[in-house]
Amino acid sequence: MAEELPPNRMTSRDIKAQERRQQILVVAKRMFAAGGYHATSMRSLNKELGVAEALTYHYFPGGKLEILQTILREGRDARIAEIKTIVSQLKDDLPLRDALLLTARVGISLYAGDKELIQIGMRERNWLRHEEWVRTFPIQESPVAPLREYFARRMAQGEIRTMDLTFAVSQFFSGILMHSFFGDEEGDAAANDELYLNKLVEFTANLWST
Repeated sequence: MAEELPPNRMTSRDIKAQERRQQILVVAKRMFAAGGYHATSMRSLNKELGVAEALTYHYFPGGKLEILQTILREGRDARIAEIKTIVSQLKDDLPLRDALLLTARVGISLYAGDKELIQIGMRERNWLRHEEWVRTFPIQESPVAPLREYFARRMAQGEIRTMDLTFAVSQFFSGILMHSFFGDEEGDAAANDELYLNKLVEFTANLWST
């Protein structure tokens, strides 16, 4: 009698399937970011992967659209998880500048770590804006929602002036995003990042403070 595997124990076949699925997503993300979603055909994707078309459809029956949806959904989930990690480190008695700096440092790491996802969003934004499925992802939570809630508590305590926090937090992250893509790449990148973040934090803290 064959030995039964413990519950939730992955077999070597499961692991191989998971690795293959991830490989498809990684290659597709790179190609969508470089050439665009519409310009990337399933044929060119399969050629880059070195696999038969049937294998790709085995993992993603919905084809190229399902692959894109998965990339965007999993990328969104990862961003939300990262931001929730930031918020768990933010205490209500932390000075506002320190809270903003911690948020900015993790934010720049977050954006720099997945530039391809951001490139896809920027390249396809006009098309995606009109797609209903983008607005009906299982997770409806905004990536900045946890941070907005944190700074809303600080606002309620009178440390931050009354303003539209959704817009304000989004603008703060936009500054980090723009630096991640277009910042000065010469010299010491880490030192340049730190200098920029300190300037952004100082500006934001002065703007937000009562």
